[in-house]
Amino acid sequence: MQQRRLAAIMFSDIVGYTSLMGSDERKAFDYIKKNRRIHWRLIRKYKGRLLKEMGDGMLASFPSSMDAIKCALSIQRAVKELDIPLRIGIHQGDVIFEKQDVLGDGVNIASRIQGIADTHGVVISEAVYRDIKNKYGLEITPMGEQALKGVEAPLGAFKITSADPSFLEYSIDTGELIRPLGYGRTPIIIGILIVALISYLVIYYMPGIINPPSDSDKSILVLPFDNYIGSDTLEYFVAGMHSALIGDIGKISSLQVKSKTTANAYKDVEKSIPEIADELGVNVIIEGSVLCLGDSVCLQIKVVSAYPEEQTLWVQDYYEEKSQILQLYNNITKEISEKINVILTPEEEKILAVSRTVDSEAYDAYLKGLYYWEQLTPEGLEKSLEYYYLAMEIDPSWAIPYAAIAQWWVGAKQFSIVPPSVANPPIYENISKAIEIEPDADFVRYVNALIAVWTEWDWEKGEKEFLKVLDSNPNDAFARAYYGHLLMCLGRSDEAYEQGKMAMELDPLNPLIQALYSVILLDRGEYEEVISITKGVNHPLTLYALDLAYAAQGDYEKSFEALIQNLKFSYDDKVIFNAQKTFEEKGYKAAIKYIAEVYEERFRTGYVMPTDMAWIYRPELNEPEKAVEWLEIGFEMNDPGMPYISTGVYFFDFVRDDPKFIELLRKMNLPLD
Repeated sequence: MQQRRLAAIMFSDIVGYTSLMGSDERKAFDYIKKNRRIHWRLIRKYKGRLLKEMGDGMLASFPSSMDAIKCALSIQRAVKELDIPLRIGIHQGDVIFEKQDVLGDGVNIASRIQGIADTHGVVISEAVYRDIKNKYGLEITPMGEQALKGVEAPLGAFKITSADPSFLEYSIDTGELIRPLGYGRTPIIIGILIVALISYLVIYYMPGIINPPSDSDKSILVLPFDNYIGSDTLEYFVAGMHSALIGDIGKISSLQVKSKTTANAYKDVEKSIPEIADELGVNVIIEGSVLCLGDSVCLQIKVVSAYPEEQTLWVQDYYEEKSQILQLYNNITKEISEKINVILTPEEEKILAVSRTVDSEAYDAYLKGLYYWEQLTPEGLEKSLEYYYLAMEIDPSWAIPYAAIAQWWVGAKQFSIVPPSVANPPIYENISKAIEIEPDADFVRYVNALIAVWTEWDWEKGEKEFLKVLDSNPNDAFARAYYGHLLMCLGRSDEAYEQGKMAMELDPLNPLIQALYSVILLDRGEYEEVISITKGVNHPLTLYALDLAYAAQGDYEKSFEALIQNLKFSYDDKVIFNAQKTFEEKGYKAAIKYIAEVYEERFRTGYVMPTDMAWIYRPELNEPEKAVEWLEIGFEMNDPGMPYISTGVYFFDFVRDDPKFIELLRKMNLPLD
């Protein structure tokens, strides 16, 4: 939905940032982090709204030209003390707000006029000048008409400064602007730590209609919150509030709470409450509406029973200061439990009574990091890590950004972005800091469990940490799925299956949960079920499972089709074309051999997980010694795929009797049969 408004638009840009990145990357990152922090605080002070960040450029809107000018001059005074070379342009005009973007001539003109400003200068358009020309305290210098790229007619421009120390109404404390908040600042209470791993594309894979659950089996869906703030740019924060409430309610052991990704599949979907309840097998649905978000939060919560007919059980409006937001979630969770006749255990009462504080801008940076992480593009991953580090620097006493950074590197290693030798040092550095600060935090324990299993190969430690997470939040779908994988690697197939099945019940529409569950089924030899779950889900892990499920049944054409779809995530069109051509002309075995050669070349020039190398040397190639050779390399390199060698996942039965393979199992303390 588009919204057209008249606004004062401010565009700022660091001069020479690109060349600085080439000559001194550390200094460039330092500039952009401090510049961003200064902008965030001063834009907020002058009633503005940060609309977009474009590398080293920042775009903001203000309700008045004077607010924009005061903010711009304040920013320039602050960054000048830090010797950050910044230019700022301001224009007043119509802009269009559309979803997560802002468009229109007003944006283009603000961007262009900043380009004619001097370093540490502010330039305004003629439209802004007409609005403020008689204001006391400003010094205005005409620059004449300027021909601006992308602007049809020449535009009048003016330099603007202020020598009056009282004009800005307060003094700039640069140190306060760039440091983490200290004593005396009002902290925002964190709603809950949003736990998310890897989320690719939301696939609308709808399960069959499930019979309505009984009253004794309380199952809940928290629908995505409606955003009535009037600002789509804050949608990521509204989504964070939604996730926070899901996390709080998930701590109640007698409830089954559907996870965030499944809930988000129903955003803007025209379905009735009973229809949604039938599809997911829930009997209670919670609707939330965010009505305002500033220094305070306005939130309406409605609890609806779906059976035997739709009935509103409870509606409550909340108006709370942001500093009380965590307590707000706790209170909502307790009141919901009362309305649906759920009695909290003493331990749950204790968990919901815990309050944690965090700097508001650190929390904001963390949420943005999650937003970019979930895009899983190269650009998104880079920005994600940058925001995680920013959150850590703003509030170094907060454990969660450290754990998020450690998790980022775990994922980078798992998906062959970097080798373990690169990923392991930041993994250990950051998880150690997170544990030092808050060892009992669920997210810290969760990441520590991932590290214990897929980096340290410490099965006992991993199981201990997963169980503690699930004891605190039995509705954590990812903890259940990954715990299921650990159990599978330890040969405890039935227990693994139960954990995977529970993860699917909690988050049935999440492609990654589907993928993790399909791998558990693959280990059990349930190939038809694997095909049923993964067919049509375009996710690397589901395609991997689909490939092997078809291969196990001897359907090499469909196996190869799934393998090709998987290769498209990592390899160019030339590789795909050559692989398909080889398959058509010479058959399955020759095509697999070609792909193995492609993998080996990538390993020499970049990085491929050695276990993936071993996996491609599948039984059809009849080269078991090559598979074992790559597994030995994987052991030496600390390949995160090594825990799976004892399972039926990689199809290593054809090397099961090889003495070298048996020795690897012994070294890793994995089951021998």
